[in-house]
Amino acid sequence: LAGGGGAAWWFMKAKQPAYPKAAAALKATDASKPPLYTQLDKDLTTGLTRSDAEDHYLQVEIKIKIANEKVAEKFTQRSPEIRDALLLLMTSKSSEDLKSIEDKQRLAAEMAAQINRIIQSTKPETDGVLGVYFTSFMLQ
Repeated sequence: LAGGGGAAWWFMKAKQPAYPKAAAALKATDASKPPLYTQLDKDLTTGLTRSDAEDHYLQVEIKIKIANEKVAEKFTQRSPEIRDALLLLMTSKSSEDLKSIEDKQRLAAEMAAQINRIIQSTKPETDGVLGVYFTSFMLQ
């Protein structure tokens, strides 16, 4: 029993960081930083692919969570390309593709991936888009 307790202590101790104060300070610094957001200058509005006899339109306003200020600069420099890619992505969807919450979340993830591709992000956590959030979503 004592051997088992000693082994458990040994393995738990081995998983602790070598410099616990530095690790705690790093976590506190990351948690205290407010997130950075950017956005396109206008809403995105487009027609959707027809899945029935009616025409459907999608209008969204998005906020884009970014890793740092350098990403904001890249985003601004490439905003026409980003806008075009997002409109093309939205046009490829039908109203049936956007009914559930999961479908909308999938679209947001696809948008983030498109933006990261355009700004040539290799590691989104440090040099890219962390998320796309809909602040307005109108499907007609």
